[in-house]
Amino acid sequence: MPIDGTRVAGNLLVLPRLLRRAGVVVDAERTRLYLRALAELDLAREDDVRAACRASLLSRQADLTPFEETFDLFWSLLRGAAPPAPEKAERKRPREADVADVPLTPIPRSLAPHVTRTVRVIASPVELLRRIDFAAMSADERAAAARFLERLQWSPGLRPSRRFRPARHGPRLDVRATLRRSLRSHGEPAVLLRRSPRRKRRPLVILCDVSGSMEAYTRLLLHMSHALARGWGRVEAFTFGTRLTRITRQLRERRPDAALARVSRAVADWSGGTRIGDALHEFNLRWSRRVLGRGAIVLLVSDGWERGDPQRLASEAARLQRAAYRLVWLDPLSGTRGYSPDARGARALVAHADDHLAANTLDGLTAIAALLGRIGHGRPVRRAERA
Repeated sequence: MPIDGTRVAGNLLVLPRLLRRAGVVVDAERTRLYLRALAELDLAREDDVRAACRASLLSRQADLTPFEETFDLFWSLLRGAAPPAPEKAERKRPREADVADVPLTPIPRSLAPHVTRTVRVIASPVELLRRIDFAAMSADERAAAARFLERLQWSPGLRPSRRFRPARHGPRLDVRATLRRSLRSHGEPAVLLRRSPRRKRRPLVILCDVSGSMEAYTRLLLHMSHALARGWGRVEAFTFGTRLTRITRQLRERRPDAALARVSRAVADWSGGTRIGDALHEFNLRWSRRVLGRGAIVLLVSDGWERGDPQRLASEAARLQRAAYRLVWLDPLSGTRGYSPDARGARALVAHADDHLAANTLDGLTAIAALLGRIGHGRPVRRAERA
């Protein structure tokens, strides 16, 4: 008999909802752990399911009593029992009062051993994926995360250009337009016309590390690069491992998978070694004047593991920072627990980056998108200027 995966996931998500209504704090991360735990169990074994739910959903000892009562109700409903009818309205407990509002279809015992096949796939909505490290995601979760990134709104802001446009309250007087208007009043400048600088999209440059240490994160970060290239337009993209490769044209492909396939064919040093200093030197020498001349923001996507000379990396990172409007280091490792930039390459980068942000979860990339919308309004104070 085929299993309705949506129905199975809906049934299992009832328990966290009932616990919240009983006053137990259950966040999205604990719900995700709960679903992952049940994916490894035989749902026909009540004791195992109860223990897994208790371990994954509770964080306080005071929640044990409401959990036991709520789980008994959930388990009986899961096995086909009718919702309990309270004797009096004033004695109605929160979870019983709300049972009628929660659709719950019993899971036949014959299907329980097979439910684990579908739980892992169904239990991965975007809200549960936002805090999962990219390295820990399954293939289906990565696909859902990639779709989320393609829909995310990216806006690095606008910059004032050298050209002007008419403006009622502009900062500069438009002498030529004022003189032309004065011809209507016999040469008297009765109306003073003003102008303000035109606003243009701020350029964005992405330097993405594709070395072996970044393999777990590279594909989703390239999805981010594709979304930026397609949505913002003024984007120059490069990859580097042991050499620098320009991939701007490849990312112009409309379909994300096709764009990433073209990138993988163009990049020769995928999942190889890391020489960040050499790559930045080549960029500063060949490309910096071409792509950083109009106030570009630079996103340096790397974990900071350097096999070359850290002193050269420090000097090239300082040179890149001086040429860029803002240098933002996106580091997948900085979002992991207990991380500190102790490697020599990481210390060299953190000393010259204007921002050092985590890039290992969807929440991290969402925060980066929000930052890009704010930082285009003022040049950051460099560390040399603070001293």
